[in-house]
Amino acid sequence: MLRFVPAVEATADIAASPAWVTGLRRNDAATVRALYQKHFPAIKQCVLQNNGTASDAQDVFQEAVTVLWMSVKEGRLVPDADPGGFLYRVAKNKWLDVVRSAAHKHMKVVHNDQVLDHRADASDDIEERIARLRDVYDKLDDKCRTVLDQFYFERKDLATIATGMGVEEESIRTIKYRCMMKLRAFRKSISGEDQQAT
Repeated sequence: MLRFVPAVEATADIAASPAWVTGLRRNDAATVRALYQKHFPAIKQCVLQNNGTASDAQDVFQEAVTVLWMSVKEGRLVPDADPGGFLYRVAKNKWLDVVRSAAHKHMKVVHNDQVLDHRADASDDIEERIARLRDVYDKLDDKCRTVLDQFYFERKDLATIATGMGVEEESIRTIKYRCMMKLRAFRKSISGEDQQAT
C-alpha cells in the first residue's frame, strides 16, 4: 500500500488529466503496477544490454518512477507527457551514469529502445520498493532534496547548481555524495533485502 501523500496538489483539473497522472496523484498502487508491467521491460533490456543485471534494472526503474511521481506531484509535467518515454529516458540516463563511472569505464554502451522482454512477474515487489524509496527520500533534509532534485530531476550539472546556491562546485559534489550515501544506507530497506534470507 502506497503511504506517501503529496503535499501539493497540482492546479490542473484532475478530471482532465490522463488516468496514470490521476493515479499517481492519488498514490494508487494499481497505477504503479500498470506502469511497471508496461514500461519496465524496455528499461530492463537497456540495462542488460549495457552490462547490468535484472536487479540493476529494478533499481533504476524504481528511481525513475520516483522522479515521475515527484514531477506529477509538483506539476512539472506537460499534460500530454508520455510516461513510458519519461521513465525510459530517466532510467537510461541514470544507468549510463553508472556505465560511465570509474568502475564501469570499459563497458560498451548499447542503445536500443526496443521492448524485447515482456515479463513483469515482479510488479508487486517493485511497487513496494518504490513506496519505500519515496518514504526514505522524503526524510532527507532540505539541502539534500534541493541538490538531488536539481541534479536528477532537473538534469542540472553540478556547476550550475553550485552557482545557484552560491557555493563552490566541490562543495555541491560533496553534498551530493553525502546525500546519496544517506539514501544508500537504506538500501536493504528499499530493496527488501532484509526480508530475503540468503
